[in-house]
Amino acid sequence: MFVLCTLEDKVRLAPKDLRLDTADAVTAVLEKTYLDRVIPDLGLVVTLYDLLDIGDGYVFQSDGGVHHDTTFRVVAFRPSQEEVLVGEVISQDERTGVHVGLGFFEDIIIPPYGMPEPHSWDPEEKAWSWDLEGEEGASQLYFETGLPVRLQVTGLTYTPPPTPVDQSAAQSRGDPIPGSADCPHAPLVVTAKADGDGLGMVHWYDEGAMEEGS
Repeated sequence: MFVLCTLEDKVRLAPKDLRLDTADAVTAVLEKTYLDRVIPDLGLVVTLYDLLDIGDGYVFQSDGGVHHDTTFRVVAFRPSQEEVLVGEVISQDERTGVHVGLGFFEDIIIPPYGMPEPHSWDPEEKAWSWDLEGEEGASQLYFETGLPVRLQVTGLTYTPPPTPVDQSAAQSRGDPIPGSADCPHAPLVVTAKADGDGLGMVHWYDEGAMEEGS
């Protein structure tokens, strides 16, 4: 789920930061730049792990800052294909499926085709269910918002920020404008499934849950 990655960057220290220890000042700049940032093919940076090398400082004409070529390591969230995660159901809807969060990351989606078979959408409960047939008749096990769910990763999608052209085109079509409050931009989306042994709501596998339904 987490990977350790080595990066390089040119770090500029502002004049006001030159009184600080160089390592502390560089760390502060890197944390401000990288933490909670999604880097394509790398993942979501969750913490700065360490500094490997800080080069000698150099200055440019008419720039009061000092620049350092820096090599450092970060810890990034990048789940692997088929990795099993346990998160919390955040919301559900008929079109996109079940939305799951991990506390620090909330763009995990179990689409309808990733639900256990057979499944259905209950418009009254506004929830997806796993529809079971037993000796005593049919029963439904519901995905429940706010409770733990076990899922398996099927894919990662990196999406660049919407351009002004994208936003203008969406507005002209009458669609939600990407990057707005109604359609927030998700730079990384994890797609998953809940169809498989041991997958789905954690409480489904409590003793007696399969027999009783929910």
